[in-house]
Amino acid sequence: MNKKDNFLFVGFMGCGKTTIARAYAQRYDKFFIDTDELIKNKFNLEVHEIFSTYGESFFRNEEKKILHFLQHIKNSSIASGGGFIKQKKINEIGVVIYLKSTFEFIIKRLDKTQIHTRPLLSNLANAKILFDQRIQKYEKKADLIIDIENKEVEDIISQIHKEVK
Repeated sequence: MNKKDNFLFVGFMGCGKTTIARAYAQRYDKFFIDTDELIKNKFNLEVHEIFSTYGESFFRNEEKKILHFLQHIKNSSIASGGGFIKQKKINEIGVVIYLKSTFEFIIKRLDKTQIHTRPLLSNLANAKILFDQRIQKYEKKADLIIDIENKEVEDIISQIHKEVK
């Protein structure tokens, strides 16, 4: 598989991975996949319901199953959950693109409902600690780092397209 066939978008929850991955798929004729949506659809539950019913380790195990699936697909723009970075071998899926921003920017762009549906954002102090812990993982695994702050979706996907050619 040509590594450039797939783009895996990573970054902290709420940074816009789904929005960017979907827009990229539409603009550049790729399939769009959202790892959290696959898990939600499997159980017919929201992510926060899966966390509260089964726990985070259960959810991470479902992500591991998805990783194995994603290693066998082509021509896709993939939005991952914020913790998907914990999975080993994500670089085997395709080009890993880290959508980078500050914690403060993410919190400002989310409304109360969006924060409520993300279980790990229920305590903002703990979420900031988690954010700080994950930054290095995102940067280490990324093939491409895109600063998304104060940029329009169209500008972000155009920048990505130019840099992966």
